[in-house]
Amino acid sequence: MESDFDDHVRAAMRRWPDVPAVYGWLRLDRRGGWHLVQRDAPGFDEATHGLGSPIRNPQILAFIARNYAADAAGAWFWQNGPQRVYVDLESAPWILRVRSDLPGSCLLTHTGLPVDQVDGAWIGPEGELLVATGLGPGVVHDLDLGGLELDADTVQLNGHTLSLEPCDDPQRTLGFVRRPRSGQPD
Repeated sequence: MESDFDDHVRAAMRRWPDVPAVYGWLRLDRRGGWHLVQRDAPGFDEATHGLGSPIRNPQILAFIARNYAADAAGAWFWQNGPQRVYVDLESAPWILRVRSDLPGSCLLTHTGLPVDQVDGAWIGPEGELLVATGLGPGVVHDLDLGGLELDADTVQLNGHTLSLEPCDDPQRTLGFVRRPRSGQPD
């Protein structure tokens, strides 16, 4: 996994191997937007400021996308140089967009990666379409659901018809951590 990070990120990790991880400062919303939660801001209140501010800088978004990964426990993070920044997930680690202009409703991640492997699909507790992919767990962007061949029992994704099952606990079923915090096993 470390080999997938930017060269300067790997160099910083070697130079400063013991930088502590941070938790609760970065959030991925259900539509693939990244948000910075500035917890040390004067007057920070979780109820008012806990959703964070959208990150819009294209260079920062591309940097996050290139250095986004999961640990062995299914907690997703951005490797920001030597520091691991764990991500709070509003829905799932990957927000999947449907390329209905391609045959078979091909999927792309919110970071632009093509999804080559789809292993299963479920309907989540809020009616969302959850998907197990070769890249990890994802949820289909809600605005793309109308472009799918979808009924109560099946969905057509990446050229395959998949059975749909209900899923009450996406984290357990798909193996990811929605809100990683210090002290959880890595």
